[in-house]
Amino acid sequence: MTANTLIELYNNRAVNRTREFAVVAEELDVPQICRLYEALIQSAPHRHARGKRYLEGRTGKPESGVYSNRDEEHLAMALFNASRGGTAFRLPDGRSVTFLDYQTPLKARQSDTGVGKIDLFGVIDGRLPCVIELKVVGGDTPLRALLEGLAYCALLEANIGEVAREAIEQHGTNVSPVRPVLIVLAPDDYWLWYIKNQRAGDWQRTVNTLSARIADDLDLEIHFLALRDATFQKGLHGTAPRLTGNCRIVSLPELVVSGHDKYP
Repeated sequence: MTANTLIELYNNRAVNRTREFAVVAEELDVPQICRLYEALIQSAPHRHARGKRYLEGRTGKPESGVYSNRDEEHLAMALFNASRGGTAFRLPDGRSVTFLDYQTPLKARQSDTGVGKIDLFGVIDGRLPCVIELKVVGGDTPLRALLEGLAYCALLEANIGEVAREAIEQHGTNVSPVRPVLIVLAPDDYWLWYIKNQRAGDWQRTVNTLSARIADDLDLEIHFLALRDATFQKGLHGTAPRLTGNCRIVSLPELVVSGHDKYP
């Protein structure tokens, strides 16, 4: 599969087709992906050059004040609100993760085609920047999530100095100006849908192998994680999306026995 940019690659239809993405993941050229990552850093838009910020003041509520069916955005706000409210989130390896911003803009101007927003921007152990790419049931494939998250990591890395300065000003958080960590996070029912869906094929092996090779070549942490024992209520008519339950972040299962999930 050929692509001129990382954005073009993750927008390829085959990447997001349930029946195809496992095969696509096996065939992708890792050196090409790494070259596209580095190229995107060089071509990334810079909001500060246009007098715009990255970390805007967030209310934790939908901007429209009414119901929206953008579930990933509601989940992002629910996680942000929980983190801001004192909920301690930990990665499976024990490190803490704090969510500083959601829907973090990356465009500098309207003509920045294909440049989207980071679902959640956070820090690990109070310093290491991380891009959290969120997915919900019915959403994109894990491969699309991986490639899209990589693109956002490159765009953030290109502007990490400016973002770090804003984090100090707005949150008092000393974000290290280093290559971001990528976390693909979804409620466990998202992952179970793909794990138990025979049409998806052997996607865990191929996507895990692909991400491990990319992580090694780019020296970039990549994690696929599930949000367990958690439900989120969408914001409606001015209310803030809310997360309830134990809200544990766990690693994905490496094995599936007789079609059943096996979480650590």
